Amino acid sequence: MIMLTDVVLRSAFRSDWHHIAALLEQCGLPTSDTSEIVEDFQVALYENRIIGCAAAEHHGSSVLIRSVAVEPAYRDRGIAGCLVEALLMRARGTEAHEAYIFSTVAPAYFARWGFSLVETEDVPLEVMSSPAVQRAALTSALCMRCELK
Repeated sequence: MIMLTDVVLRSAFRSDWHHIAALLEQCGLPTSDTSEIVEDFQVALYENRIIGCAAAEHHGSSVLIRSVAVEPAYRDRGIAGCLVEALLMRARGTEAHEAYIFSTVAPAYFARWGFSLVETEDVPLEVMSSPAVQRAALTSALCMRCELK
């Protein structure tokens, strides 16, 4: 069994895109617009292989956390949490003041980072223009927000 200490996190490189796309597809998440934002991803590596990913799209003074995925064999080991934490820490070092996430599952999971439910009408237009948010609007995804500063 792998330990979290055996997992390395780093920013994604353009050359990681095919591996990220394959992981997102394996986890049932869309890939259609990810090639344009590959530099916004953090990846988790185990034995130099991508086993997890998550992205933070920047939109004005907001970031959108999206595409959080971990290979099924490596779940429940804190990898997704480390990815989200890394993205939020990186966002706090920018001009961003708030982070948003749209999720159909696990609002309690994201609450640990200070995310709370908000109405979609309260989301900035820049964030709403993201293809990921437009897809989420077609589902029963809940909108959550957290302060970064």
